[in-house]
Amino acid sequence: MEYVRINSEYDYIKKRSLINFMTNEKLNLEAHFHQRTVNMLKMIQNFETSNMKSHLRQIALGSLETV
Repeated sequence: MEYVRINSEYDYIKKRSLINFMTNEKLNLEAHFHQRTVNMLKMIQNFETSNMKSHLRQIALGSLETV
């Protein structure tokens, strides 16, 4: 009888540990995905700014050559 109770407690603790681990991993994955997405959007914004500056510089140089 005591063995059955100890075994059931062990199974319960094992299940709770697995649930806690999976929950923490899910939260870590969501945080990692969010951070990667933010970094990618910042990089895209920097590339767009750089491209815009380059394009405006080419327009300015072309207009100076024309004048």
